[in-house]
Amino acid sequence: MSIRLPACAALAALTFLGAAAAAQDRVVPASLQWKEIVPGAHFAAAYGDWEKEAHGKFVRFVKGVHVPLHRHTNDYHGVAISGRLVNVFEGGRKVELAPGDYFHMAAMRAHAHECLSEEGCLFYTHGDKLWDFVPYEAPAAASDGTERGQR
Repeated sequence: MSIRLPACAALAALTFLGAAAAAQDRVVPASLQWKEIVPGAHFAAAYGDWEKEAHGKFVRFVKGVHVPLHRHTNDYHGVAISGRLVNVFEGGRKVELAPGDYFHMAAMRAHAHECLSEEGCLFYTHGDKLWDFVPYEAPAAASDGTERGQR
């Protein structure tokens, strides 16, 4: 799901979602501590610990990054801040996000990410529970051509 909203309104909505968990009144992006999660993809916590609990985080992708198909145990919500981010879903469907666009990623939905912008991509995400990265492997085809579990 993707909805176009003014960036200020979208960020305000996500900030409100995480307000109860936030220990700070203000987060200055220039002061964030960035951590590389996969090559070309970096996270910085706005509040909470994404590996354990409800959290908000900034996500930065370098130009041309392709994060392979994966899943997450829990839902999360995001807002594109800058750049042209693409969410790629199992089967190849692509959803391009522009600054100010909101998206929701359902738990266990296989997806990948691409950054098409020369300047890289920046977005903000919020999750009510921990965030994890579960590599995705497509179901193997059986010898008769059907997918495993589909006979």
